[in-house]
Amino acid sequence: QNSSWGLDLKEKELEMRHEKARYLLILDDTKGKIAGFVHFRFEYDDEESPSCAVLYVYEIHVNQMYQRHGLGRKLMGMAEKIAQNESMSKIVLTVFKSNKEAMAFYDKLGYTIDETSPSKFGEPADYEILSCAVPTSS
Repeated sequence: QNSSWGLDLKEKELEMRHEKARYLLILDDTKGKIAGFVHFRFEYDDEESPSCAVLYVYEIHVNQMYQRHGLGRKLMGMAEKIAQNESMSKIVLTVFKSNKEAMAFYDKLGYTIDETSPSKFGEPADYEILSCAVPTSS
């Protein structure tokens, strides 16, 4: 997706290799391929004045040949279970407003515009920060 941020491949590589980066992979053993993955970290909701621990989804990707088979939903469900097991308050992610498919996908999963999203402050941005509360373990 085009964004005002642009794409810096060196910065992206550093993000993906960060010591806090965690991954969930779905493999297709029959083809020896990665069908999809979610890249996440355990973070706080605000660096300057943190109020809760969150699982921050940096990226989710499902290979085109595996799309529309529920893998994205499965990956996000697995991330939710991890967030629940680690006592995170919510799952947070950033999505470009122009990515209508992603916006609809997260809406179906119950994500809403987070209180920290620029649009909540009337600030212009080409993205939204979305979040979903993590159910507490019983």
